[in-house]
Amino acid sequence: MNKDPGIMCFRHCSTKSVFCKQIPTTCPACSSQMQNFITDPFRIPYPLVNAAHSPTSIVIRPSCGSFLDDYDATHDLHVGIVDSNGSVVEFDKTGLIVNDVARWIDCVAFKVVPIAWTIRWDETLCLMSRDVKWKSINYDEIHMNCFNFVLEFFNNLRYADLRFTNKEDLCERLILSKIQTAIRYSSLYRVLKNQEYLISDYIALPTNNIV
Repeated sequence: MNKDPGIMCFRHCSTKSVFCKQIPTTCPACSSQMQNFITDPFRIPYPLVNAAHSPTSIVIRPSCGSFLDDYDATHDLHVGIVDSNGSVVEFDKTGLIVNDVARWIDCVAFKVVPIAWTIRWDETLCLMSRDVKWKSINYDEIHMNCFNFVLEFFNNLRYADLRFTNKEDLCERLILSKIQTAIRYSSLYRVLKNQEYLISDYIALPTNNIV
């Protein structure tokens, strides 16, 4: 079960958005009673998921701590691969790890191939899991880590849109773009831990999850 804190957003009297956990009776921006809204209150989609519920995907989490409570741009990221059954395969200093589900309850997950590639995805991951090169003795924090594992997986998968020259290319073009929503959400969450609301120029877009 994830830790969705239920952050809400609305616009009452101006172009500024108000973010909060509970809708106040008085507008924080104009101090008047709230009757009509420019944008009705809606819940900000929670960007973190349980990896087991995201088959055939790439998953990312901080190496230590969580996105929600701990992560900032100076922290290392850890990446894994989910097969079609929801099992996570990852590589770290202990070697290849399969389905350590407790560490992947709140992560960023994204699909990069269509359903037609599911069998190829599983076959590629299965073959790599048998390769002795992914034993703990070969792990190196810089030159042989989880990103090397994912990079080689993509190279072996040979899907046209997943061609990267090196780990830096992989991170810049794929990984970093996928975690921006989680970083913005975490920043909001941390602000709202210490105050009732945040007034911002940022205009969030409502979804069909309206309260």
